[in-house]
Amino acid sequence: MRTNHKYIKIFSVLAIIAAITGCNADASAGLFRQISESTTPVGIRYRQILGISSPDIYFTTTEGIYKTDTNTSTQIKANTDVSLNRAAYLDSTNSRVLFLINNSDPDISNSIVKSVSIVGSYTESPNLAPTYAALDSVTIHNLYTNGLFLLQGTDPANSNAKTFVLATYDDTVPASPVFTKKISFNEIDNLLSGYSLESVLQATGKETVAIGTQPVIVSFVNEAGNYKHFITDGATSYTITLNTRLANFAIINSKLYILTIDGKLYHAGATPVGAAIDLSSATPLLDIAKVYDVNAFMFGVYDSGTSTNYIITKSNSKNDPLYVISFTNGATTATGKSIRYGYGEYLDSAEIVSTYEKAPNDLLVATAENGMFDITIIPASTNDDSTSNGTSSVSEDYTL
Repeated sequence: MRTNHKYIKIFSVLAIIAAITGCNADASAGLFRQISESTTPVGIRYRQILGISSPDIYFTTTEGIYKTDTNTSTQIKANTDVSLNRAAYLDSTNSRVLFLINNSDPDISNSIVKSVSIVGSYTESPNLAPTYAALDSVTIHNLYTNGLFLLQGTDPANSNAKTFVLATYDDTVPASPVFTKKISFNEIDNLLSGYSLESVLQATGKETVAIGTQPVIVSFVNEAGNYKHFITDGATSYTITLNTRLANFAIINSKLYILTIDGKLYHAGATPVGAAIDLSSATPLLDIAKVYDVNAFMFGVYDSGTSTNYIITKSNSKNDPLYVISFTNGATTATGKSIRYGYGEYLDSAEIVSTYEKAPNDLLVATAENGMFDITIIPASTNDDSTSNGTSSVSEDYTL
């Protein structure tokens, strides 16, 4: 009798397990596929793709600044305790990489600008010490892969108003290097009193493109959580009225689309922008049930055959697959779909940190732990969750 009771209990447990696994068959299959196809960490922690200066691609990792022709990799500047590069820019015209390091004096927040030659013995410069005479108390906040430095200072001609400047480095006169202003944001002129810089957004794949060709969005926020956004081509800036934090933007077929961190996609009008953009009462094309980081992966594709726009995104969840938003020209709504195959095969278990568009719809994608991938996207089948949508190399098997 005890034996019968034992078998009854075993069969009951098996029945429960079968019911549970049956209810979660799809989820389990997805998890096991993710595990079987995920890429093993390669030991390279990428930070930025700086660009290509033939025959090499330049990039930064947690270990320093490197170049490779895919056959041979060379470290041209190592990170050390006293020279840890925070951000960098490939200045191929002058055969160098400009980079920022923290000041060794803990009481000084201003960053130091240095350079390293990309030819010969890879000589590292001393502090380049560029100046910007238009402002007092200038602080260097950041350097972007399109060559722009973000400066902050006070304007002595405008009641010491706090001013933010996007500028380039100019050492035409080597003994007196300076910053050359591209665009400024003044707390009085732009009603930024009480606001601090929140982010500078660069379109996915186009981070290294000069601002005169590729616009950027600069965002500010105050203590109350109110946002002010400006899109600029480096000569003129226009406001974007949308009181929320932005994740990124894309330009497709000369149209501007903006994604917020809470997953709302807006059609923001034609580009190049020639007037202020007011999205305060706009209805989003799609409200995605996902959360995005600032400067999230957001790549636009246009299929001219069907007049269909696609925006490929990656949420802030490392294990989330790529998510494609689809809509035709003039549409007021969009649809979304997860992509796990083709160009998305290896990116659902990776944290994307930097991208570079080698050719139309051909991207190098650097990840934090899983290496670098080379993905190609076929516009006509961008939202097909199959191998027909394009291809992805395995980790570190990219081409230049």
